[in-house]
Amino acid sequence: MNLWKIMMVLGVGLLLFTGCGRGKPKGIPVLHPVNVTITKGGTPVDGANVFLVASNAASGSWSIAGITDAKGVAAIETSQGDWKGKGAPEGEYKIYLTKLAKIEEPAPPGEDDAAKAVFYAERLMRLEAAGKEIPKSLTSVATSDLKITVAAGTRTNETFDIGQFE
Repeated sequence: MNLWKIMMVLGVGLLLFTGCGRGKPKGIPVLHPVNVTITKGGTPVDGANVFLVASNAASGSWSIAGITDAKGVAAIETSQGDWKGKGAPEGEYKIYLTKLAKIEEPAPPGEDDAAKAVFYAERLMRLEAAGKEIPKSLTSVATSDLKITVAAGTRTNETFDIGQFE
């Protein structure tokens, strides 16, 4: 009889555990597929963070973003906490972009103070140049002029050439 009770408890526990999956959080609307392509002078921008911010104040407690790949394409996802879903809710959005500067790092200099000064001066110049890939006006939702509309039942594919914003 004890074995029967143990099996029952384990069975119920297993059902409860498997029934508590990571479903879509309450309040997140239906998501629609969105791809945003970022180019600069026709060349894809790799590694740019693309953020969508609802134009109206009725947005929820979720974020909508993606990161561009080597082709400049960001597959947009909506997320809240640990949950992520492909696409974005229907609506009008402003887009802003960020990107971490990546540079080739030469071997660090030895103990020579002059060599260190040259190394760090060159490193700073490389970082500043890499940081200018995204025009400053596009790095804030307040100053960005990029906009996108996500329509229900359709796949949204928009391309933005950011070279014109310099």
